[in-house]
Amino acid sequence: MNRPLACLMAAVVVLSATAAATAANAGPEHARLTAMCGTWDVEMTLWFRPGGPGVTTRGTSTITSLLGGTFIEEQIEGALNGVPFTTLAWTGFNTGTHQYEATRIASTNTARIAETGGYDEATRQFELKADYPLAGETWHQRTVIQPVSADAMVATSYLSFGTVPEWKGVEIKYTRRAK
Repeated sequence: MNRPLACLMAAVVVLSATAAATAANAGPEHARLTAMCGTWDVEMTLWFRPGGPGVTTRGTSTITSLLGGTFIEEQIEGALNGVPFTTLAWTGFNTGTHQYEATRIASTNTARIAETGGYDEATRQFELKADYPLAGETWHQRTVIQPVSADAMVATSYLSFGTVPEWKGVEIKYTRRAK
């Protein structure tokens, strides 16, 4: 057998075994994430300052499973005041830390937000937290994701920075599109 073919066959075997092991590590924590997969109509309300008026817009969220169900990827497409935007997020459950971990980026700024947190069985909701630099300040974000039913959920991000107390900064209402 020639050497390149043997290397290719070995790589296929290793990748197949790795994929099987990854899928085997997916547990109920990962199932909570994959339950969110699908295409959603979203209504987003943003509050740019505490006590300020909310600005509402609509968009589409597409959530897909990655790597055997151990991660999900979300892409939100919308427009705010006629300007298109995209938000991307990758979320998984880290079996080593027993925490949900999410990374979020958006076309509206250059910040990368890395959140960690858990799932509360009693309230049936996720809560993730992050600290990140933005506009010369350290911002604090607390995101609560509440699955309401198989076809509806609400994600709310509470923000604060400096001496500014926490306020509801973003609320996203999701409605699953019919298949």
